[in-house]
Amino acid sequence: MQPDGAAHEPRPQDAPEPAAAGPGEPGERGRSQVRRELGSGFRRALGLTALGTVLPGAGLTQTRSRWVGWTILGITLAAVAGAAYAVLTQGVTSAALTVVARPNLLRGAVVVIALWGLVWCASIVLTAVQARPGTLDRGRTGLLAAFTTLMVLVVGGGAFTAADYALITQDTVEVVFSAPPSRPGVGARVVEGDDPWAEQARVNLLLLGSDAGSDRIGTRTDSMIVASIDTHSGRTTLISMPRNLLKAPLAPGSPLRARYPSGHFGSPERSCAQNEPGATGQCMLTNLYSEAEGYAVDHPGAYPKGVVPGREEIRGTVQQIVGLTIDHVVVIDLKGFSLLIDAMGGLDINVKDAGTGGPLPIGGRVTADQRIVGVKAWFTPGRQHLDGWHSLWYARSRAADSDTFRQARQRCVVQAIVGQVNPAEMVAQYPQLARIARDNIYTDIPARSLPAFVDLVERVQKAKVNSVTLTLDDGIKPWDPDYAKVRALVRKGIAAPKPAKTPTPTSTTPGSAGGTGAATRTPRTPATPSPTTTPYAQC
Repeated sequence: MQPDGAAHEPRPQDAPEPAAAGPGEPGERGRSQVRRELGSGFRRALGLTALGTVLPGAGLTQTRSRWVGWTILGITLAAVAGAAYAVLTQGVTSAALTVVARPNLLRGAVVVIALWGLVWCASIVLTAVQARPGTLDRGRTGLLAAFTTLMVLVVGGGAFTAADYALITQDTVEVVFSAPPSRPGVGARVVEGDDPWAEQARVNLLLLGSDAGSDRIGTRTDSMIVASIDTHSGRTTLISMPRNLLKAPLAPGSPLRARYPSGHFGSPERSCAQNEPGATGQCMLTNLYSEAEGYAVDHPGAYPKGVVPGREEIRGTVQQIVGLTIDHVVVIDLKGFSLLIDAMGGLDINVKDAGTGGPLPIGGRVTADQRIVGVKAWFTPGRQHLDGWHSLWYARSRAADSDTFRQARQRCVVQAIVGQVNPAEMVAQYPQLARIARDNIYTDIPARSLPAFVDLVERVQKAKVNSVTLTLDDGIKPWDPDYAKVRALVRKGIAAPKPAKTPTPTSTTPGSAGGTGAATRTPRTPATPSPTTTPYAQC
């Protein structure tokens, strides 16, 4: 007898057989094959979509719209080949500036970038649609759609950024580099060919720091430096103009000569303290810009249309002072100078005490009884990293010493900028830099000359930079300057260094014993540095 219920327990041998697959229904092996095919198709769709994101049209060449894909891919490869050829033959910087220097090309580039971005995004979507398996399940279809959307956002965002950068560049170039020269025929001669400076041995740039602001009356050229550059070697001489120079010679055709028939600013028609050290008054060189602007208001038509009177007068007068032709003028507002250094990430500067030996103040002024008041803070000497605000004040501070020492600090700051700027790192700051340049920088360097000047800057960075000082130590009295002597100092400062003397060959004279000779050498006299130049190594 079996226990109750035993008859109801199936025996192993009585277990039912799996039901046979009905017509049109896959078995277990068939379902596994379908899953593998769907997974393979899904991965293929993802891969082709990714390929089309990296290389426009490449993924589409593996779908039924392959001819559309090949067309897009062919145009892309042709454009890449053309860009590569330009880079290999001209260099990255020159090739980029070939477009940057032409605002019309930039406008066209914006349209091309926008249209090509749309075509690229459309090809990514079409690739995903045509590569997707028809029986793909809902979950994987959603993943493919999400991935495709992400790829479209990446490409679309990149195209938008590129178009935006092109618009920013066009606007900046048109504002900063499209000013006409002050006079026809003025400006550096740039030629086509391997050496754009083949026809010009020296380029002279006038760098002006303007202190115009809401709290200042008029515009003062707080900083005036002539950068005289040997275009072959890159050797550069920086000539600092003392801001308190009196009786500055006006250009021969200056409209201000109607007010100052003597041909010198403020002499003798205006009352200026001209016969004592530390002369002050409204007839210093730093006030010439404002004087010209005021004269133009009082005498409409005195200056040609399109000419900025202040810049025109400063340019002409500085030419008379240094005896060099000023090829181009660069004006930067001091606020923009500070912002530019901040965008660079600051400057490493060997900060020094004031020329009198005491601490250097930030801000401040000297009272009649020779006290310094209104100081914001004090610099600590030593090599340190300064932001834009502190770098600007290091270049401007003069309450504790004089313009002579301030000029030296200004040259050190300029040298730090030239030596420490990193173009590759500045690319990330491009929109900010373009905004700073557009709002705070003026130059009459034409946009078409930008590649040549980039080449010139590279030569300057590899060469020696020295300076010419026009101080009491050099015999230049600001209250009664000898401009003939100034021009002589400048000529000496920009002259090419003399080649090193060849050592005198060793001569042998007969000895008194044994016939041996004693070597007689003529000692070389070490070169004496020119008293008019101060190497930047002292910064």
